[in-house]
Amino acid sequence: MKKLLLVLALLCAAAMAFLGYEQLSAKSSFGPAAVIGFVVLGAFLAFTVVSWLLHDTPHRRTVGGIWIAGVTTVVFFLIADALVGYILIKPLSPALVPDEFRHHKLLADSYSTIQQKDFSYTQRVNKLGLRGAETSVKKPAGVFRILTLGDSFTMGKGVPDGETYSVFLEALLNQTPGGTCKWPTFEVLNGGVDSYAPVLSNIELQRDLASLEPDLIIHSLDIGDLVQEAAYRSEAVYTSDGAVLKVPSIGRAVSATDRVRNWIDQHLFFTRALLYYASKYLGGDEVTIRTVATQANRELVAHTLAGDPQPRDAQWRDVFASIDSIRAFAATHDGGYVLGIYPWGHQVSPREWVPGRYAYLSKDDTVSDQSLVTIREMSAERGIDLADMYPRFRAYAGTEKLYFEYDNHWTRAGHRLMAEGLADHLRQRYGAAWCD
Repeated sequence: MKKLLLVLALLCAAAMAFLGYEQLSAKSSFGPAAVIGFVVLGAFLAFTVVSWLLHDTPHRRTVGGIWIAGVTTVVFFLIADALVGYILIKPLSPALVPDEFRHHKLLADSYSTIQQKDFSYTQRVNKLGLRGAETSVKKPAGVFRILTLGDSFTMGKGVPDGETYSVFLEALLNQTPGGTCKWPTFEVLNGGVDSYAPVLSNIELQRDLASLEPDLIIHSLDIGDLVQEAAYRSEAVYTSDGAVLKVPSIGRAVSATDRVRNWIDQHLFFTRALLYYASKYLGGDEVTIRTVATQANRELVAHTLAGDPQPRDAQWRDVFASIDSIRAFAATHDGGYVLGIYPWGHQVSPREWVPGRYAYLSKDDTVSDQSLVTIREMSAERGIDLADMYPRFRAYAGTEKLYFEYDNHWTRAGHRLMAEGLADHLRQRYGAAWCD
């Protein structure tokens, strides 16, 4: 028994040394989760050493009893943690697969059932990797093809296949305009992918969707894109002239602690909750792909709040570099480009996205439009066709909520409102040119 205690102490010390080395060499700091792990290992090491020292004393039986009680408690906790996790931890995203160039993509020709407090639905991804019904790569004669790009809002997280704004927009545009005007037949393809930022949408377009030959690209910019763009660019491979070549997922170095944390997030309910609240209240808003693309994180919305202390100019330049690339690609392929912008629920009214918003911000936070001003100014400087949905969402007076209570995404009413706003914008911008 004494030798076993010595072995446990040495293994624990080695684990602490490895954790410290990995955190300081890879991240140059300890996040809250790493601190908790270090404290737990340290406490275990201390108790193991004390047990080793007391092994040959009259306290041996007492120490042994503590070990039995402790091991039993930990085993039962882990069993309960895993069992509750199995029951309550549901898929938060559709089926995704790693991609060598754009980090991840939707699994083509698949169905995914997604369940949360607010919704339960099945999402269809066609053989081209786009959400929705099957379509041909070759554009049918007489069809004006629109491609929507964006993240989970565009993809339509939270609503069935027939209730995304892409589907609503197609139906609205195909309504007869009236008079002597005869519009073409419109087809709207949904290129949105969960957790995408402009840098990934740009790669998706140029590598995988260019063959669709869209006549118009509607690229929706989400408020979470600002820090997600920075996270993806931090792991990107660049060309000699500084352009992003790819954001790899396959072969990407993942630390041992990250692998453990990812496994915990997927399987252990109580431990995951402990680590989440530790990160939230101990200042663990680290900008990594995992923390800003897959977790509720204050940093995602910080730039929409008054008193944001972070300098954002470089982040906005990176976002618009990707936007410029998408726009230039559309122009060189004889297509139009529209940049769509929309708010999250906390930017609309106090009744939207409640209580879910408090996983990201506090009740004392005040919304600021500084980022909205920046987007409008940078779009105007570049001559970008901007479809600004902020006024429409803020003026909404309907009875249906636009956002879910817990999840931050749109309800059916939100998608409908977005589609109506885009349809009005396109009619005003392109209506005369579409008339035959």
